[in-house]
Formats: sequence, C-alpha cells, structure tokens
Amino acid sequence: MTPTNQFDLSSAAAAAYENHKVPAIFGPMAEATLDAITLPASARVLDVACGTGAVARAVSRRLTQASHLSGADLNHAMIEIARSNTPDGIHSFDWAAASVENMPYASGTFDLAFCQQGLQFFPDKGAALAEIRRCLQPGGRLILTTWAAIPPFFEVVRDVLHRHLSPEAAGIAVRPFVWNDSDEIRSIISAGGFDCADPKKLQVFRRMPADVASMREEILATPNEPALRAVGDTHLDAIVEEILAGVSQFRSQDTLVMPQTTHLFEGVAI
Repeated sequence: MTPTNQFDLSSAAAAAYENHKVPAIFGPMAEATLDAITLPASARVLDVACGTGAVARAVSRRLTQASHLSGADLNHAMIEIARSNTPDGIHSFDWAAASVENMPYASGTFDLAFCQQGLQFFPDKGAALAEIRRCLQPGGRLILTTWAAIPPFFEVVRDVLHRHLSPEAAGIAVRPFVWNDSDEIRSIISAGGFDCADPKKLQVFRRMPADVASMREEILATPNEPALRAVGDTHLDAIVEEILAGVSQFRSQDTLVMPQTTHLFEGVAI
C-alpha cells in the first residue's frame, strides 16, 4: 500500500508558500547560504526537496556559465509552481515530483547538491542521504541547512494553536525546528557517505507584512491548513489576531522582522 503523502499541499497552499514564505524567508535564506559558500562558474546542480524552486533559481542567478539545474520534491503542487517559474536564460532546468529516496537521476549525474530545510522531514534520513550521495559524483558537494532552534515566531504560533486547535497542530507548527542537534545531524550526514565539516550558523530574518491577511496566508500555507479551515472563518480570524498580538515586539512599522537561525553544513561525497 502506498503511504499517504502528508506533504502534498493543496495548490492554494503551494501558491501561498511561493508568494509569501519564499520572499519572507526561504529566498533570503538561499541568498545567505550562497553568500557563505563558494560556487563554480558552471555546475550540474540538484535541488533536493526543492519546494517551488527558490534555491535552484537563486543558484542559477550566480552561475556565470551555462549550467543544468534539477529540482526534486515530493509535493506535486510545489513542482508545478517551480515549473511555471522556471527562469529564462543560459541555464537549463528540469523538475521532478519524486521521493528523495528514489530520485529519477543516473548515478554520478551532479557535482553540487542543495537541500534547504528538507532533511528534518525525511522519514529515513540515512536512505535519503545515501540517495543524494548516489546522484553526486565522487568529490561532489552537498550544501545542507537545518534550523538551529525554534524561532520566536513559531513559539507563538505553537502556543496559539495548542490553545485553539490541538497538541497535534501545535507540534506540526514547530516540527521543522525541533530536530536541531548539530552533532547528531553532522554524524548522520557523514554516515550517508560525506566528509562533513562542522556547521556554520547563519541568522536570517523572516519579514512579512504585519496584517491579518498576510498572517492568515502564512499559517494556511502549512500542513495545518485543513485543521485551520475546518474551524471556520471567525475562529480562524481570532487565531490570526492572537498570533499577531504575540509577535508584536517584532513589529517595525508595518512589517514583522523576526530572527531565525540555521545550521549550514557542507559535505564532500566520498
């Protein structure tokens, strides 16, 4: 029996992710990551758990010679948005809706792989890393980020959802952040076939409009979307207002500016 894909967001949630979460945090994080590493002029690049393609697009803007970039993600709606936002220019792209444990690429295809905030979601992290290693040529590089702590914003979201929805919804809200032990993560990456250095820490700031409509879209673009829609608009508006009140200390005029810290790992395929 094929397991349920809990990460297959609706088309509306995937669009909200691209329109709000990418400019708010995942685009800036990709840029901060690229600022902290060295890129070649040209590369065969794999973006693992690519979402709507933010990392692949950011990398393509910095590669000065013609390159090929591939993105793979389990979420079909995300991949459709990535395809629709494929940039024109000297580079070629392909996108695949595929499990990280079974990606549709020949062994040794890539010399550079990125995985931005994906590893913590993989059910079998060892198998996922072994598959990424298979897709890389020997000496290829893996650039991987995982959150270093629960950000203050999501502590507020967790507490509000716990009060209004359930402990399960609260856990889903912080699930991307709770697996953050750098020694454990580095050990798993190394066991996957990589010579992995100690991580760097990067701080990025989640920026979003401090208004009800933006916050509503923010929390709906998550796996909690069905539970939030089920409570009805009146209750959902109350949840949104309570979250906005809880993060008011991060308000700068009409914008919320909220810190988040990530580990940046760099591994070389052995």
